[in-house]
Amino acid sequence: MSDPAALPDQARTNLRVTAVMVFVVFTGFAFVIPFLPLYVKELGVADDEHAALWGGVLIAVAPLLAGLLAPVWGRLADRHGQKVMAVRALVAYVVLLVLSALAQDVWQLFALRTGVGLFGGIGPLGLAMATSSLPREHTGLAVGRIQAAQILAAAVGPLAGGLLADAIGMRSTFLVTAILCAIALALVLRLYAEPGRQTSVATTPSVPFATILRLQGVLPLLVVLFLVNFIGRSFTPILPLQLSRLGVDAATLASATGLLISVYSMAAASSATLLGRASRTSSPRALLVGSLAAGAVTVLPLAQAGSFGVFGVWATLLGLASGGALTLCYTIGGLMVPAVHRTTAFGFFSAAALFGGSVSPVLAGWFVKHWNLRGIYYADAALFVLLVLGLLARRPDARTPIEDGAT
Repeated sequence: MSDPAALPDQARTNLRVTAVMVFVVFTGFAFVIPFLPLYVKELGVADDEHAALWGGVLIAVAPLLAGLLAPVWGRLADRHGQKVMAVRALVAYVVLLVLSALAQDVWQLFALRTGVGLFGGIGPLGLAMATSSLPREHTGLAVGRIQAAQILAAAVGPLAGGLLADAIGMRSTFLVTAILCAIALALVLRLYAEPGRQTSVATTPSVPFATILRLQGVLPLLVVLFLVNFIGRSFTPILPLQLSRLGVDAATLASATGLLISVYSMAAASSATLLGRASRTSSPRALLVGSLAAGAVTVLPLAQAGSFGVFGVWATLLGLASGGALTLCYTIGGLMVPAVHRTTAFGFFSAAALFGGSVSPVLAGWFVKHWNLRGIYYADAALFVLLVLGLLARRPDARTPIEDGAT
């Protein structure tokens, strides 16, 4: 069954609902996250440096906690059902976002952002929900759809959120985000049907985390996920400075940066979709090697680009080349574990990627400070090459006993 149209109706519905859920939730959060430093000033932190510091803390705390707890929520989803855990997360989002709109000081907002991290998990849950209804050969297709939804959310969310914040204010933008999460909650409750949970929940064994981590290939994959997302997030803190040095006028610097991020994100979403589909008929590992190698080739010219147009062309090519690498990593991971423990495993995979994305901007800023602005592109190219060499040197893992149970 290689044609998505040949899938059972409920499997297609589950995939579509999950993709819409992920897109809506991540778009909603993209409405507010980039503008938290502005909300901090509205809450009484007048000094720009302190506002920037608080903004960074508020942006980082939720993904860090979500990464730490992703395996825990994944295990609970494997035991009690993915749908019930998704509903729990969405209800928590709605409540926390409404309360964020009512926050009176920055410490209240910090507590609420901490709550988002503690009750998070839609990322790994979305991956598991999308793949649980499908045959193994469609794992890449499902993962590609979910990754594309996340990337597209990152492309359209900040622009739409900026327009909303200017038009209706940050507090009302939080409420709009809460409404979007409520819509996602209604879709999941009404249309998503979890396969096989009636008979499997009570009998699903509780596998120790160490058992999953000991599976052949899992630990190396966690390293790859960390580094791939590290590379992908390393450009964010330097883009405005880079574009300024390329001659972009200060009056249009913010919009030029947003435009570039949107174009890159759309290219990466296309890459995730195409490579996810290709993994049905080609080796995901071989595709990953090719994607990372192409990433090394396309990231280097960014250091030498002499104009915004040239920089934009190479950034688009980089998104097309390496934007699907995470999709391929998740696809490989999804094929390593049995279905009954898939959400727990996706929790570990998502945690590795989240940690890579969380520390990357900080280390990139330190790197630029102690070397130069363009040096990060050379470092990223070197990491791409090291990943390619590591994958080529490692013999493809044989199937393990726990993988033999995968469906």
